[in-house]
Amino acid sequence: MTPAVLRLFFWAALVAVLVLSLAPVPAGHMVFSWQDKLEHAFAFLALGMLGHLAWAGRWQVVAVGLLAYGALIELAQSWTSYRMGDGWDWLADALGVGLATVLAYRRRTA
Repeated sequence: MTPAVLRLFFWAALVAVLVLSLAPVPAGHMVFSWQDKLEHAFAFLALGMLGHLAWAGRWQVVAVGLLAYGALIELAQSWTSYRMGDGWDWLADALGVGLATVLAYRRRTA
């Protein structure tokens, strides 16, 4: 896949994560107590991998940008009446970004 196509997927995924992060959570969605943390980590792992593949030479910018994006999502959630901004969610985002960075680094050096 070309970097241009990967960038298109990255931007689409950013929009999807924002929409899902700001939508009301349907009743009965939560199966276990820390499910949302796992969802955050996986979402930002996916964003991080797409970003690292799309901009291979600029992984630091991708990582910092995604951390800022996660913080902005938490801020936006705190402005809604049906969602709650949570620093632990941001830490789960950071875990996903960190794991993506490690995996991307291992891929480059393999």
